[in-house]
Amino acid sequence: MSDNRNDDTEATEPTGELRDNTINFGDEFGEVKFADADDTAPSISVDSTDTAPLPHWSEQPTGESPRFGVQPRDPSRPASRETTRDASRPTRDTTRDASRDTSRSAAPPPVTRAAPSGRIRIGSDPTDPRPRRGSDTHPTMRDRTADPSRPTVRDRSPRRPAAARPTQVRRQRPERSDSGTQPRPVGADRNLGSAVIVGVVLAVLFIGTSFVGPAAVMALVMVVLGVAALEFFTQANARTLGAPMVVGVVACLAAPIGAYYMSHLAIAMVVVFAFIAGAITLVGSNEDQSAAVTSLGTLMLGVVYIGLLGSYAGLILRMSTLSSVLPNIGTDTLFLLVFAVAANDVGAYFVGSAIGRTPLRASVSPNKTIEGVIGGTIATFCVVVIIGLQSETWDSLTEWILLAAVVSIVAPLGDLLESVLKRSLGVKDFGTVLKGHGGVLDRFDGMLLALPTVYFLAVTLAPWAS
Repeated sequence: MSDNRNDDTEATEPTGELRDNTINFGDEFGEVKFADADDTAPSISVDSTDTAPLPHWSEQPTGESPRFGVQPRDPSRPASRETTRDASRPTRDTTRDASRDTSRSAAPPPVTRAAPSGRIRIGSDPTDPRPRRGSDTHPTMRDRTADPSRPTVRDRSPRRPAAARPTQVRRQRPERSDSGTQPRPVGADRNLGSAVIVGVVLAVLFIGTSFVGPAAVMALVMVVLGVAALEFFTQANARTLGAPMVVGVVACLAAPIGAYYMSHLAIAMVVVFAFIAGAITLVGSNEDQSAAVTSLGTLMLGVVYIGLLGSYAGLILRMSTLSSVLPNIGTDTLFLLVFAVAANDVGAYFVGSAIGRTPLRASVSPNKTIEGVIGGTIATFCVVVIIGLQSETWDSLTEWILLAAVVSIVAPLGDLLESVLKRSLGVKDFGTVLKGHGGVLDRFDGMLLALPTVYFLAVTLAPWAS
C-alpha cells in the first residue's frame, strides 16, 4: 500500500512537497485515484490578451467600474492616483500562475458554421444573416428592403364584407342634410323628357283607338298584355325559375280574347287549361324535378297576374257590344280608368319628389311616400271630374268620388306589388321598351289591379242605368 502511494505522488508545490492523489473509500468503492493535473489554479481563466492583471481576491474593492477595450498602461509613465495601490497590501502570488499550463488558459477559437436555411424564428434573431421580414399588419413597421423572393403577405386588417345585393337595384334617395330635409330633385330616378314623350305617344294611341271602336282598343290591349307577359317570363327564366314561357304567354293572350268575345267563363277556362299545360310540360320534361313547384308556381303567377287581371279590360270593352243603345259604356269606362291611373302615378311622382318625406313602404319602394300618395289622390280626383263632365256614362259626383277613391287605393298597391316582384327577381325594371318608363309591365303595373276593381264597381253602380 505504501509503495502504491509513493508511486502516485507528485510535486505540486514549488517547495517540493508531495501530495497523495489516491483516496481509499472502503469496501464499497475501493481506492480512487484522481488526476495528476494541478487543480489549485482558479477556475476562471483570463485570455492572454488582457491589458491588465486582475486584482487579487484579498485586495480591497476600489469602487471602479470595469473598463474594457483600454490600451495597456505604459510602465515608464507614472501611475495615476486612482490606480496606485498601497505598497503594504499583499500582492498576488505569481509563482503559482507560472506553473499553470498556458495552453489551458487560452480561449478556444470561435467555431464558424453556415447559417441553417429554413430555421424557425420566434421574434427577431440578430444572428440571422437573412434580411428581416417586414410587418404584415402594421404599415409603419414594413421592411422595404426585404427579400423579394419571399412571398408577400397581404394586409390582414379586417375588412367589412360587402352587403349582398340584387344584380340591379333601384337608385337610392339622397342622404338627409343637416337641416333635416331630404332633397329629391325632380326626374332623379327617370329620364323625364323621354318619359313625357312616351306618355304622350301612348295617350294618343289610346285616344285614337277609342274613337275607332272597342275592337281597336282591344287590339291595343292585346299588344300591351302580350309584351308584358313576355317581359315577365323572360326575367323569370333568366333567374332559372323554369316557368314554361310558351304556355304562359299564350295563356295571357287567350284570357282577354276569351273574355271579350265570350264572357267571364272564358277566363276560368284559360286558367284551368294553363295549369294543365304546365303540368304536362313538367311531367314530360327530362330535367331535374326538384324545382317543379317553383316552375309551376311561377307559371300560374304570371297567368293570374297578367292574363287574368288583364282580361278584365276585355270584359269592360265587352259592355259596349252588349247593347246598341249604349255603345260607349265600355270605352268610356276604360278611358276614364286609364287616365285616372295615369293621373295618380304622375301626381304621386311630382308631389313625392317635391315634398315627400315619409316613406310609404321603405323596405319595398323607398321612393314611394305618403305625401306622394296624397298628391296622387288629389290628381286622380281632378282628372276624373274633368273627364266625367264630358262623359255620358259617369256623370254623377258620387260616382266620381267612388271611382277616384278606388283607383287611388289599388293603383299604388299595384305599383308596390310589382316592386316586391322585381326585388324578388333582383331586377330594376322588367324591360326597356318604353324609354323613361322601363318596360311595359313597369308602366301598367297599377292598371292591372285597377281593371277588376273598376269593373266590379261599374257592374255594381251601373252608372249607365240613369
